Amino acid sequence: MRAHGGHELAGTGRSGKNAPVEASTTETLGAPERYAGERTGEVPVGTRGRSECWLRVVCHLVIELPLVVFGVAALDKGWRPLFDNADLALRSFQVFSLRSPLVGHQMAVSVGTHAVFGPGPLQSWILAVPVRIDPAQGALWGAVLGAVMAVALAIEAGWAVGRWRGAATTAGAFLIFALVRPEVVLDPVWNVWFAAIFLVTTFSTALAVATGHLRWWPVTVIAATVVVQSQAAFVPPAVALCIAAPLLRLASRRQFGGNNLGWLWAGFGAGVALWIVPIGQEITNRPGNLTLLAREARAQSAIGPSAALRAFGGAARMPPDWVHQLPTGSGLAQFYGIAGLVSGPEWWGLAVLVLLAAIGAVALGTGRRTLAILSVLTVVAAVGVVVTVASIPTPQFLVLGYLGVVLSLIGLAVWVTLFWAAGEVVLASAFRWGVFETGDGPATGARWARWPTAAVLAALSVSLVASGLGQLDSTAPTLSGWTAVRAVDLASEAVARVAPAGPFRLQVDGPHDEFTFAVETGVAYQLVTRGLDPRPSAVVGYPTFGSPPRDGPIVEVVLHGPGRPVSAHLRSRS
Repeated sequence: MRAHGGHELAGTGRSGKNAPVEASTTETLGAPERYAGERTGEVPVGTRGRSECWLRVVCHLVIELPLVVFGVAALDKGWRPLFDNADLALRSFQVFSLRSPLVGHQMAVSVGTHAVFGPGPLQSWILAVPVRIDPAQGALWGAVLGAVMAVALAIEAGWAVGRWRGAATTAGAFLIFALVRPEVVLDPVWNVWFAAIFLVTTFSTALAVATGHLRWWPVTVIAATVVVQSQAAFVPPAVALCIAAPLLRLASRRQFGGNNLGWLWAGFGAGVALWIVPIGQEITNRPGNLTLLAREARAQSAIGPSAALRAFGGAARMPPDWVHQLPTGSGLAQFYGIAGLVSGPEWWGLAVLVLLAAIGAVALGTGRRTLAILSVLTVVAAVGVVVTVASIPTPQFLVLGYLGVVLSLIGLAVWVTLFWAAGEVVLASAFRWGVFETGDGPATGARWARWPTAAVLAALSVSLVASGLGQLDSTAPTLSGWTAVRAVDLASEAVARVAPAGPFRLQVDGPHDEFTFAVETGVAYQLVTRGLDPRPSAVVGYPTFGSPPRDGPIVEVVLHGPGRPVSAHLRSRS
């Protein structure tokens, strides 16, 4: 039974005495307990829930519809997996075969003669059925479905924490993130963007767990595992959030037993099930892939904590560095653009961490438990992000251009926390100065705020769709551009007409650049799905596609024209 004001009445414990039951989550993301509720008899709780339901639906639609729109538009333009996406699609295609992958995507590093792969094959498992149903485009629509599921879970976790305000905050933050990094939602297949989307889910569900909704912990474990197995660089924030969430719940000294322990065991079980394959690969191979990952991480000097704190300081200041698009021009322009990500003040990065900790302490002392937990989780995620950036090898500094996507996410988390804390200060001051004479002032304002909130979310969503569709012709949806997509289709048809039945060397006659490699990998993937056995000439493709036969047949694809256009010709020799 629920009392007026959003609190549950005390329940009867085993001893027959009344045992306290924690407050309902309707109080969260709002004012303190003394003014969180509605006036007695004015708005029944059931009516209030129904009146908020429409905004819950809006929060889902404003995020999920743009993802679907972008996916449909890319499919209509003839999207195909190229470059890294071809590797990801091939591993997904191999799941239901004797060559089912035990590790993740192939990384652009090696340890001696050993190739290094992502920590685990979970992304390949997620995309396996779509790729088998539709080898040409299943990776894209499968990734879109995965992204929609991820953001839907994030919204529902936000709802569990703070009802419509929690869901709207999650939706708004994700929309801003997508507006400043549209490539994430235009190409969710790429493992970095796929991991970034699930990192949002990890944070949102971790907050739900820490605030008392332990049934979300298995989801946190699964989402964090997707992040880690898809992109090893995101291990620190994902793992830290996953571990901190139940520990914060335990530290709150509220009821922690019975069904709650069941959810904890369910989370552990999910983690074991998702890690048993990569751990088995580690045990049965010498060296195992996880060992190679650890060796590669120690092999090169990193950019260090000072640069990482500057990057965090730039992400948390106003305006943050991540609101600016990275330049796409010459190599020098890109270098200076990426270098700008670590140009923030180091002292501000440290000051923000201290400020977040102080907000958590004050919020806990004044009874604003959810704000306190959000502050702690933001600190945990921020430290994880600093570790991620600090561990980037100095020779690979330019990867910060895409791994820096975590700076956008942590910057948003910081500003959500700061704005929420500022709102609490304003409300407390209003009560102190008698602006609200009764308990329903903020609640009435919150009810009226639903329509403006929905309008803002809709405007952000429309802006995202317009911006994303405007960038659909760029390289963002394909990693390599639509010219490469058309070249891959033509070359695949040409090769399939003359390719031998056994393994053969696939060679693309063109400059040694990313465009040529994208065409080569895209053609090789399409040929594999047709039952052929191509072996790309590029050495980097050997661990994924296999080494070409030394004296076997060669199928050569010739790209013509100064702009490397969409036509392709074929000749074969042995």
